[in-house]
Amino acid sequence: MRKKICFLFCALLFCTAVSSQTLRIRVFSQQQIKEAVFIPSFGHYSMEVSDKKVKLSKTTKVSVREQSAKVEVRIEDTLFASGEKVRFCAEGLKSFFCIKPLNPAIAERRYDDGLEISSDKKGNLLFINTVEQENYIAGVVQSETWGATKNIDFFKVQAVCCRNYLLRNIGKHSKDGYNLCDDVHCQAYKTRANHPEVTEGAYNSRDEVIVDQNGELIETLFHSNSGGQTANASDVWGKEIPYLVSVIDSFSVGGKNYTWEKFIKQKTWIAYFKNKGINVKDEAVKQELLHFSQKEGRKKELLGVPLTTIRKDFGLKSTYFDIQEWGSEVKLSGKGYGHAVGLSQEGAIKMCEDGYEYWQVIEHYFKGAKVIKQQTNPEIK
Repeated sequence: MRKKICFLFCALLFCTAVSSQTLRIRVFSQQQIKEAVFIPSFGHYSMEVSDKKVKLSKTTKVSVREQSAKVEVRIEDTLFASGEKVRFCAEGLKSFFCIKPLNPAIAERRYDDGLEISSDKKGNLLFINTVEQENYIAGVVQSETWGATKNIDFFKVQAVCCRNYLLRNIGKHSKDGYNLCDDVHCQAYKTRANHPEVTEGAYNSRDEVIVDQNGELIETLFHSNSGGQTANASDVWGKEIPYLVSVIDSFSVGGKNYTWEKFIKQKTWIAYFKNKGINVKDEAVKQELLHFSQKEGRKKELLGVPLTTIRKDFGLKSTYFDIQEWGSEVKLSGKGYGHAVGLSQEGAIKMCEDGYEYWQVIEHYFKGAKVIKQQTNPEIK
């Protein structure tokens, strides 16, 4: 018992520290940039390179270029210094900047707080946004969901899910010298949050996380639309997770990605299963291939072939579909978009618009999970 109390106390200290810490997020991680311009947009900044430090006025243009594994720095076209790393430090409570790549010329971005620039030793610049945790979370929420709705409670849902992902994966790129990157295999992070609905939703859910019945942070998987019923994690990935189980999801019905259709040549469809070793000449087998139905609920496979495999091989929007014979073709009438495990984004939006609290939305999709304050609840693990 004493060991368990000690463990829980240490976990609480860890989560409290993470809540207020500065993160290191690599941005422009999928681009090879050789030259860019840094411009303070709001607040105050200073710049450090080698043994030099200078304060920057608003709109001062600082050019950075990779040069022989170092970073060459120019202020308003005048050479300032060259060094292994350039630090742009935010001074004050609220500062954000603009970074505009010049080589290649791609869209500029704005981020909160600070920035470090170094060489990746391959002739390109490496950008690390040194950003306060909640500013990062707000930026992810805007990057991933803005345009789908303006509902503040939905942005609370996304912020809490994002925070869980961060805390579970905070060391994903530790060997590379940063916490996470801006690509979707971490979390999309292409901008600072500048829409009031997003910032209000993110900051009003500050420090809240989702835990399972054992007090452990859950994996907050989500997808576009469940098609009316979410899927078991075990049916999709072969791993049972207590809070990622199938639930009836009427809130996704009628959403933008609720239904889809696809037509496939009958010969192509039957040949596919023949190549899987199935006796397609058997009349009962053929009837199943041409009249497969999931009207009574989601199924895991068709004639022993996992629906996840069929979805991948035919580029389907989901595994939730019925089949009809359609002349020389088969018609797949599908529902939903995505793997269907966990939270349906379109369903969550509908729940929020119908007046459900954000924590009710989360607890609907993640069975047995609870939303709690990470700083005050001693059961976080």
